Order: sequence, then structure tokens, then C-alpha cells
Amino acid sequence: MSEDKEDKVEVRVVVESKDSASKIILIALTLVLLGILIAVASSGGVDELLSKRGDSGVGNCGDGIDNDNGGQADEDDPDCYSNPKLWEGYDPSLTEDQPDNDV
Repeated sequence: MSEDKEDKVEVRVVVESKDSASKIILIALTLVLLGILIAVASSGGVDELLSKRGDSGVGNCGDGIDNDNGGQADEDDPDCYSNPKLWEGYDPSLTEDQPDNDV
């Protein structure tokens, strides 16, 4: 048997996945993580995100801090009530933003 220079051996390896759901999940996870990375990067990085809370003088009424430096914090601050004149409706999601009314 003689060998000809034009004779070639070709080997093809084909990998097929029959589980397309795992591919979709992997793509979705990649997109979510990429979105989180972009959001963190566009806000100035992780340090910038962490330093914003409490540094601006306005904060959450449920954090235990006198964010408006008015002398009262959270449940003792009228800013944290929906009806501050009667001290009714404490809401920890409100913000302390008026230091003048903490007397």
C-alpha cells in the first residue's frame, strides 16, 4: 500500500448538550452578575456604596443614629413619625431630615 500526500485523516469531535435549560440558566446568571458589576462600577465602587449610608446627614429612622444631628434619634425624633405633632405613626423607613424639630 502506498501513501499519497493527498490522503488525510480528519477527526471531528462534536459535543452536544441535550439540556438547553442549563445553558439558559448559565446565560441568565452571567447577565445578572454583569449587571451587578456594572451597577457597582458606575456608582464609584464598593467603598463608595458603603460610605453613603449615614455620611450625608440624612438617614434611615431605624438605624439607631441621630442622622440629622438634632439631638434625637429614631423613635425619639419627630421626623420618624407620620404625624409628628401627636407622635403617632412611627415609621422606620422615614428619614431624619429636620434637626430643628428635635427639641
